[in-house]
Formats: sequence, C-alpha cells, structure tokens
Amino acid sequence: MDERRVQCEFFIPIVRDSDKKPQQPVAWNLLVNEIRRVFPAGHTGPETFYRGDALVPGEYEQSPGTPPVADTSRRYILAVPESKVNDLRLLLKMAAHTFDQKAIYLSVAGRVEFVTPAEEDGYL
Repeated sequence: MDERRVQCEFFIPIVRDSDKKPQQPVAWNLLVNEIRRVFPAGHTGPETFYRGDALVPGEYEQSPGTPPVADTSRRYILAVPESKVNDLRLLLKMAAHTFDQKAIYLSVAGRVEFVTPAEEDGYL
C-alpha cells in the first residue's frame, strides 16, 4: 500500500534578500532538479509536483512594527509522503542559502512554518 501523502506548499521570492537582484536561472534549475531527485514520482498517474512558473504577489514584515515589504514569489506544491516531509525541510534550508533568503514559507497540510537555514545546511 502506498504511503499517505500530504500537500506541501512553499514560496521562493524572485529576488535575493541581500541585494534585491533577480534570482539566477541556474538556481531555479537546481531547485527543480533537487526536488525531482529527492521526491521521484516513479509512477504514472496524478501529478505529485506542481512547479509555479506563474508569479504570486505577497508581502512580509522585516521586523514587528515595520511597514510590510511587497515581494513576488514562485509557488511550488508537492504531494510528499509523510515520512519525507523532513527531507523537504532540509532541501528548503539549502534552497534558502542558494536563493539568499532568511527564511522560506512552508505549509504542510495547512500548517505553516518558516524554514530558516543554519550555516552548515549548505547549498543546492
């Protein structure tokens, strides 16, 4: 019997935190390749990975009490086996470094968390 899957959704801003310049195309390719490596579908049937090439507007606060900052992200949706959700968190920690982000918004089955990288988490 197949393991139960949960919907995981995350957003990657299209600009880097440090200099607000656009992400490099190679970074987007590395992300998709790593998602496919860590979460191979290995079957035909329903989609298990939605890659969001459409841009999604959003905003965030740099610190409490500061005005919101508008940003734009790519949205990704994955159907991940419950036992592999932590693998997605680890992947997103590396993605945070690669995409120069302080944190990445992740929703797992409707529960929101912010994945923040540590120096030792590496890059994609």
